[in-house]
Amino acid sequence: MNNDEPTTLNEENWKVESLPYSEDVQVYGFLQLCADRRFHRDIQERFQKDARLSSPLDYWIHADAGGAPMMLGLTTAPSYCYGEKGVRLMGWSAHGDICGGFPPGTSNEEIKTALLRAVEIQVKRYKEATHFVYFATLKKEGDTEETVVYSMICGKGAKSYAQAG
Repeated sequence: MNNDEPTTLNEENWKVESLPYSEDVQVYGFLQLCADRRFHRDIQERFQKDARLSSPLDYWIHADAGGAPMMLGLTTAPSYCYGEKGVRLMGWSAHGDICGGFPPGTSNEEIKTALLRAVEIQVKRYKEATHFVYFATLKKEGDTEETVVYSMICGKGAKSYAQAG
């Protein structure tokens, strides 16, 4: 620890910096992701394309370990976007290939199934939204790895995972 750094948290220890103000912009979408950034760019680009959003500034992101399947109880951000901001484009995602939000040894299929079950709940919770679902994983061939993103769009009245199975 640097000797110039305070060892207590109190008002006198705040460092204050003035910066240009960033205007609030209209938010059209909401995307929930795993905190593991390996797949963020690919999922965000797919969501922007599918939802026809021109910029990452057009939507909020909400990230935590495990992505949408492990965030069902974290409703403040999605409910705020849906209820207060009028967002009707909602994305839910998870990834395979070792996710720190799931117990060690959890398979890609188990995570994908958990994602689909979580989206069933979100579709019921946010009834007027169009829901975008993404599962990212790695494809390995020899020494080459590439990201593969599975996606689907559920509008109002979509069949649930249980109904389709």
